Amino acid sequence: MQIPRLGSKIDSSEYTDLTRVVSWFILLRWIAAAGVLITLVFVRLRLHYPLPYTVLYSLTGVLCLINFLFTLYYLAIKRKNLARRELAVFLHVQIICDYVLLFFLIYFTGFLENPFAYFFVFHIMLTSYLFTSNIVLIYVSSLIVAFIGAFLSEYFRIIPHYLLSDSMDPRYFRLYLPRAIGFCSTLGISAYLITNIKRRIAEKGRRVEVELNRYKELDRIKSNFILQVTHELRGPIAAMNGYHEMLIRGIGGKLAPRAHELVHKANRRTENLLQIIDEMIDYAYMKSEGEVRYTKTGLNVRQIIDYQLDIHSGQATQKNIELASNCPGQLPLVSNRDLLNIILSNLINNAIKYSPESTTIAVNADTVPAGREAEQVHLVVEDQGHGIEPEELEKIFEEFYRTRKARELERDGTGLGLAIVQRAVESLDGRLSVYSELNKGSTFHIFFPAGGENEQDSNHRR
Repeated sequence: MQIPRLGSKIDSSEYTDLTRVVSWFILLRWIAAAGVLITLVFVRLRLHYPLPYTVLYSLTGVLCLINFLFTLYYLAIKRKNLARRELAVFLHVQIICDYVLLFFLIYFTGFLENPFAYFFVFHIMLTSYLFTSNIVLIYVSSLIVAFIGAFLSEYFRIIPHYLLSDSMDPRYFRLYLPRAIGFCSTLGISAYLITNIKRRIAEKGRRVEVELNRYKELDRIKSNFILQVTHELRGPIAAMNGYHEMLIRGIGGKLAPRAHELVHKANRRTENLLQIIDEMIDYAYMKSEGEVRYTKTGLNVRQIIDYQLDIHSGQATQKNIELASNCPGQLPLVSNRDLLNIILSNLINNAIKYSPESTTIAVNADTVPAGREAEQVHLVVEDQGHGIEPEELEKIFEEFYRTRKARELERDGTGLGLAIVQRAVESLDGRLSVYSELNKGSTFHIFFPAGGENEQDSNHRR
């Protein structure tokens, strides 16, 4: 059998998958060795086939010895840490040993009489999965040449034929050529079909990847467009909102009661519009930078929480809602300031909007153990609001989804707030969960890894 060039290309997308394949090969070989040994004992004691049992037991012993060496090398010596070239060589050695041992086991157990000869199809499938078409062609061609040589040598009595039963079937040599052609054709066709199917799957995978990249680019362009447009819209609307507030305060002169009411309504609408624009900006910001590694720096969680409670205090006062906090004065966290502000701002804003008057919203933080001496920073935003229906809990983090109660309480809204929160938490390697009970409130739990390396964070949004 011709040996392929060691270190040849392994046709697989994931190196870690191949390391698992090696372990799988070794396990299957132990199972195969046990199966062969049990079969030989059964055939000898129960069926009394006239086979060369000494040779077959020796081949089984060689199989066990080789697999023991493979196991020792892979688990004890290399500890599964094989470089790519070492992995390629190791796979080639295993496959060649399997081919040779299976060939001799088949030959000494009746050769073409033995239906287990078609086990080679299974080995060819594995070879086709692991290696490129050229390598598979070398293996299959070498195997067919070896079988043809054995066919001819046995047919011309150069080597003996080992009977699988007590007496030889008189049709054995008459059907020799059709059997040989059928067997070799099966090997060749199997290799062709598997490699062809794998090639087609790879081509479709590449086309899907191209389309996916194109859609990602279009999505990035869309997000950047939304980001630019909303930034441009925010300035005039914020100015309009400021003028409304000045009129309400009487800076432009005292307003008539009806005019004061109209300006107050206009002010509420512009505030809602500003909130929607801010959510769209955050959404576009998250989408446009979704593939970027966010810069992290050392932060004090207490300062972030105090800042968010301060900017939301006016909104809370309008509904007579108390904002409370319980957080250590010094709670360090290596994180991204922008994303942390986005997370807390959206959660506090939602809590205020969907909580009844004269209730309390608590924003707490502390460290909790995460196992093996590691720690996590645990953020909790708890309200006493209307709660979320159980069947809606799984949907609240979907983009543009709004609960039934949210639509009843407020017509305006994008349904992006919690989707933005989830994306921001995941970008910071955090974990988000929610517990809610109808008419009692909702509690959002966020866990961040406390450790990490400080990085430069020169530009951030407040």
